[in-house]
Amino acid sequence: MLVAAAAERNKVPILRVLQQYMDPDQRGLRVLEVASGAGYHVAHFAQAFPHAEWQPSDVDQRCLDRGSSKQQDTCSNPKRCSSPTGNPEWGLRDTALLEDLGQASGLLLERMVDMPANNKCLIFRKQ
Repeated sequence: MLVAAAAERNKVPILRVLQQYMDPDQRGLRVLEVASGAGYHVAHFAQAFPHAEWQPSDVDQRCLDRGSSKQQDTCSNPKRCSSPTGNPEWGLRDTALLEDLGQASGLLLERMVDMPANNKCLIFRKQ
């Protein structure tokens, strides 16, 4: 299976943002990735942060099912992973809504970073 071009373009820039906030040797970190698709990014990030607990999420359960619970193993070969592509209605577009939902859950939007595939990386922290 092929990996979405946007996922491939964004994996390194997102990792650079995470490296500004996370210590790869720190244990007990919990990271939620919203709109994970098939979990391609989570599998990539888990290699850089092996002690963090990664929680992928998606509104379409089929995407998470494709990623499986053994994402790091199944996605070590990117050609075996899949990620949804080409539908402009997919993804989360309203960052203000995400900020409101985060606040309601005790999370504060700390930073929003532009990514190369015309999307954003939002960093939330517990209040």
